[in-house]
Amino acid sequence: MLNIRFAPSCALLALTFLPLGVACEREHDAEQHVHGQDERGFVFVDPQQEAHPNWLDFGEIEIGDSRTERVRLRNVESKPIVVETMQTGCSCTVPTLYYVDSSGAKVTGDVRSNTRVIEVPPQAVLEIDMRVDSRLSPVINKEKLVIVRMTTDSDADPYVTIEARMKIVSAFQAVPPLLELQRIGVNSGGEAAIEIAPIGDVGRMLVEVLETPPGVVATLTPSSRQGSATWELRARVDPPLAPGAQEHTLKLRTTGSGGVGEGRPYEVKMRWTGTPDVEVVPSRLLFLRDGATGRDRAQTELFSRMPGNVLKIVGHTLTGENTGLVDVTVEAAQPDPDGKSNRWRITLEPKDELGDKPVQGVLLIETDDPQFPRFEVPIVRRGT
Repeated sequence: MLNIRFAPSCALLALTFLPLGVACEREHDAEQHVHGQDERGFVFVDPQQEAHPNWLDFGEIEIGDSRTERVRLRNVESKPIVVETMQTGCSCTVPTLYYVDSSGAKVTGDVRSNTRVIEVPPQAVLEIDMRVDSRLSPVINKEKLVIVRMTTDSDADPYVTIEARMKIVSAFQAVPPLLELQRIGVNSGGEAAIEIAPIGDVGRMLVEVLETPPGVVATLTPSSRQGSATWELRARVDPPLAPGAQEHTLKLRTTGSGGVGEGRPYEVKMRWTGTPDVEVVPSRLLFLRDGATGRDRAQTELFSRMPGNVLKIVGHTLTGENTGLVDVTVEAAQPDPDGKSNRWRITLEPKDELGDKPVQGVLLIETDDPQFPRFEVPIVRRGT
């Protein structure tokens, strides 16, 4: 008796009237094909995982640490392969790549290029060092996957994908995640506070403020939430401040596991923008359609950012094209008995429908503050 056995997938293919040899050959080819290992283009050399050669496992990285892992790719074609672009899915992961030529010289690629990162000769091994800076990762205490994509000029296999897997771990979590002072006057200064809680059961503790940027005073105060230990971090930046956006880092002293010894300092970012002590925001009056009334309207606000400083708008003047077709309203927020406030809302509304008429000009605002007596605010309404 003739005993014939088919592999299930071969039998299924045979039922579709393909010759048995062809069906099994196709199945065999599919089984042999592993990403980056099909002897075309680039082939992974000594991968971490044979079953998944394009996987790169960084494991756990403590926040504040950096780690580098290497990927090796051999050009198995008979001609050079040009890596045209290289892109990573997260700014926390930065690749550098090179190969060693036949003379022993190191040839380094330019990952910033959008057309020609590096040209790799036949049989040369491209070394890719992937460096992860945990401080730049937006995802903390969760499994993270960063996709790195290469495009090449290989006709056979033009794309290479590397899957970098990692978990950035932190023993603490701040809420909100940074000290955000937003816009503060250059002669006013500002203050912000956050709450920090431990994560997990390692028992690490915050001890004290270890390091602050120049001009910043910070305090760390123990507290609790629902029976668990937490800390309040409060930071103040004193005037005078440099104008423009600023970002700095505070460092806090920590203990090791179980509250014993000393651990890696915990870092908290602090951010602000130094502005004039009195300013108009937004800096121009742009007419937009009001969804409630269906009419055009332009609004801005005058702020005094100095604590305790109040002022009064005592006059305003419109100049420019078609500015006579609009009315100006100024309104103080919570004025004092003298009608002064640290915040004023300024509104421009058309007297009648403007149609396709443009409005271009300047609103001159006059105040009773001798240091900030006047502001000129551009007006914009584009006609059709």
